[in-house]
Amino acid sequence: MAGSVPLGSFSQTNVNNASSGFAQKGFSLLLDATYPLTSKWGLKGLVLINTNTLDNTKLENMLINRTPVLPENPAIPKYYSSTTNPWMSNALLVGPVYTITLGRAYLDIQLQGGVNVTYLPQQKLQYNNPSNLWFYLDQNSNSTDVSWGVLAGSAFRFPVSTRLNLKVGLNYFRSAANLKYEQVQVAEQASPVMSQTLGSGSNSISIQMVTGSIGFVYYLN
Repeated sequence: MAGSVPLGSFSQTNVNNASSGFAQKGFSLLLDATYPLTSKWGLKGLVLINTNTLDNTKLENMLINRTPVLPENPAIPKYYSSTTNPWMSNALLVGPVYTITLGRAYLDIQLQGGVNVTYLPQQKLQYNNPSNLWFYLDQNSNSTDVSWGVLAGSAFRFPVSTRLNLKVGLNYFRSAANLKYEQVQVAEQASPVMSQTLGSGSNSISIQMVTGSIGFVYYLN
């Protein structure tokens, strides 16, 4: 298990920067297995599950800033509302690990690459003045994005018993996600409901984070 600290544009909250990720500190779970090739080298497979909450206030400000001109202009701020959920990444990685023996302890140095599936924040901004016969939505048009991911890091292992080690690690993870959105105006009184697309676009977000982990390693033989 690990704490996750976002880095770079992934952690930025600049409402004027389309690549800002608005990510905050989060949580990671790492599950890995190593097959020893020699006394020093091994091949490791790793699953990384990570989640980061967002700075919802700054995110809402960004969504309001990119609102196109509406029939009600200027818009009344109190009629804006927004919802979102956290960033979530599931990565499947594989690569070499090199082990250095330090007395009774071990230092593992690893580099893995593979596929990362990002579950995008389902961010939604709504403008709804009850006196109007329409409302405005800015929402995601995709819910997931698949890209390459890479992880580099190291970990100390300390024997607890014959088959069990305590493991403390530090890793750097990098990937990317493409978040697509659409901006629509919906007529509430029309039957069937009528919607008009006012705009659309996509933001490329660089996902970078450092995880500090602690857990256990069990030797099968």
